[in-house]
Amino acid sequence: MQLAKWPAFVFRGFGIANLIFASVGLLFLAESAFAIRQRLVGNMPDQPYFLLVFWTMTTVNIVLLTFLIFGGIRLLQLRTLGVVVCNAVFAGEIAYFIAVSILWFPANHLSMSIAAATGIGSMGLSPQLICGYPVVALIFLNLARRRLQTVN
Repeated sequence: MQLAKWPAFVFRGFGIANLIFASVGLLFLAESAFAIRQRLVGNMPDQPYFLLVFWTMTTVNIVLLTFLIFGGIRLLQLRTLGVVVCNAVFAGEIAYFIAVSILWFPANHLSMSIAAATGIGSMGLSPQLICGYPVVALIFLNLARRRLQTVN
């Protein structure tokens, strides 16, 4: 199967970007977890669920980053499965950020804990959020996949 040149370039470019974002995200998560393990941050009277929320967010970040790595590898192999995996990951990331934002309100102990933990609990995904990577990648990967489907 011969690929059109620009879709292959897009697949590989985003495959490399996935691996870079996942590596940086895992590094940031490790730093956050280290701070929590050293008890530099913890539950407070107005945020009694901080640690539970932090570890939940960290787990979600790790799962999404793991799938991002898997999708990146498939993209480097020029497999359209990588686009499918990335679509699921990016949709999950967008839904995650929207859900976390909604859960900040109304102001109660749980929402205060979520708001406090968001800053360090979502560090794994924050590099992607800062530059809008999920939206950009969704657009370009799906355009490249569509181009491949019309070529074949």
